Amino acid sequence: MKYFAATIIAAIALTGCSVDPQAAATRRAALVQTVFPNPADRQGIDLAFPLESGGIYKTLEVGFFPDEVTETEVRGRVASFCARQNSARLTGGVAIKKDLGINNRTQADGSVRPVHQIFYSCV
Repeated sequence: MKYFAATIIAAIALTGCSVDPQAAATRRAALVQTVFPNPADRQGIDLAFPLESGGIYKTLEVGFFPDEVTETEVRGRVASFCARQNSARLTGGVAIKKDLGINNRTQADGSVRPVHQIFYSCV
C-alpha cells in the first residue's frame, strides 16, 4: 500500500513539473518579439533572452534555426539590438560570449528541430 501511494504521489509531482510545449513556445515568441520588433528580424529565431546588468542589457541569449538563418545574420540583428541600448559604455558592437552549439528542441507541434544557442555580449 505504501508503494502504491508513493507511486501516485510521484506521478502527480511529475505531472506538475512537465512543460507545456505550446506555453513555452508562446513565451519564447513574446521574448523574440520584444527583442526584435521588426518582423523580418524574427525569421529563424527561436529564443531571444536579454540579460540585464547595471541597467542595460549587455548579454543576449539567442537560439536560432541554422537551416533558416546564418550566424552572421543573427550577429547583425544582435548588433542592432546592442545599438538600441543607447549606453555610453557600449559601442554598438557584438561579440560571442559563449557558444553552446546545436541542440535539439521540441517545438509546440511536437516536432524536434536543431537550434543553435549562443550568448552574445554587447560591447
